[in-house]
Amino acid sequence: MKSFDYTISSTDSEHNSSIITNLSNPQTEYCKMTITSLTTMANIVVLSKDDYFTISGVTITIGDDYSEVSASSLTNHLNSLMNTMNNGTNESFNFYCDHCNRIYIVSTYSFTFDDCSYNMRLLFGLTNVQLPLQSLVKTNDQQTVYTLLFPDVGMFLSTPVLYLSSNLGSNSYRTCKHESGQITTSKRILMRINNSFFAKQPIIATNGDYTTVVRCSDLSDARFTLIDANYHEIKLLSPMYLTIQIEAIPDKPENEHDLSRGPVDPLSIIPMSEYAYMRDLTERGIDVDLNTVDQLIYVEPQQIDEEHQQNLSTVIPPEPSQNASTE
Repeated sequence: MKSFDYTISSTDSEHNSSIITNLSNPQTEYCKMTITSLTTMANIVVLSKDDYFTISGVTITIGDDYSEVSASSLTNHLNSLMNTMNNGTNESFNFYCDHCNRIYIVSTYSFTFDDCSYNMRLLFGLTNVQLPLQSLVKTNDQQTVYTLLFPDVGMFLSTPVLYLSSNLGSNSYRTCKHESGQITTSKRILMRINNSFFAKQPIIATNGDYTTVVRCSDLSDARFTLIDANYHEIKLLSPMYLTIQIEAIPDKPENEHDLSRGPVDPLSIIPMSEYAYMRDLTERGIDVDLNTVDQLIYVEPQQIDEEHQQNLSTVIPPEPSQNASTE
């Protein structure tokens, strides 16, 4: 089986996490595609100048980009931003982090935490929390203050799982919490990155989970994007490199396969019409199990005339019975 190996990289410094390229096509109708490795530096913009949060109707914008943030450095920066806030009252807010690195807010006035951007949700630990949040009254040393403790520890370097999405990938599903209840979303995925990574250190990941069957003509418009576990594109400050392996699937007539010699790779015995059928199922979000692919291509024999004989789908004969007598 003929195989091809490619090494590609991002070329747009404004979109290092995205690659759009034209891969050379094998001279067959279909091929198997595997992203064998992904390499980049963990220079991820975890907080951008456009990120914001809103307290009691007042919106504060971060104003700068950050690729490495800790709970203590974040609270220090937020406190400096709050010192410049002027809403016409003597109201003040102070950000702190507890011994678990959870962030909380203290004020002498009752307040609400109304809204924030996606990156701020990750840093504040509000991924699964519905806003707005109301402060709670607390009496300490005969002084009344209002506090708001964010329930989870923030994710200070994106999410712990990253995905490589692509228009050539297979559907992957995730269930998330929404105002209307639990909803399920899907994304075409070619690779999952589970290993831990640290700020300003290399991300080196090899793929053992995803191999997809694609039409060779689709390789002329191959698109790859690095996203986080919530299907949001991450912003990289370093180029991303991919190595790709493509194996051509021979366009063999179905009668060339001798099933009497034992099991064969299901991908090698499916005629092209069934490949197209499988591809359509995948595009509609239906999972196809290659181990039971014979259920897709098996049809009962029918009595038809010779004119339509050539249009029959492939029929895989049953295995010989173990009780059958041998001559």
